[in-house]
Amino acid sequence: MERPLVSIVMPVYNSSKTLRESVDSVKAQTWEQWELLLVDDGSSDGSRDLIAELVSSDTRIRSILLDSNRGAALARNEGVRTAKGRY
Repeated sequence: MERPLVSIVMPVYNSSKTLRESVDSVKAQTWEQWELLLVDDGSSDGSRDLIAELVSSDTRIRSILLDSNRGAALARNEGVRTAKGRY
């Protein structure tokens, strides 16, 4: 039985205090066929450094780095455009 890829889009804006916990929650799921798109929306609190660390720790995690803060809706849309999953 084929296990389709699920795309998870996570907008990030100055979330360095909670980002690792959020990513760990995704990694703890029993479904293993997923990709996580961390869309940084112009953070200035060190979130981008943490994103780079998380991306290097798991090939299922990818980053999209926006130049400036443009809002969660735009960040989600950017992630959806880049997503490769069926769902």
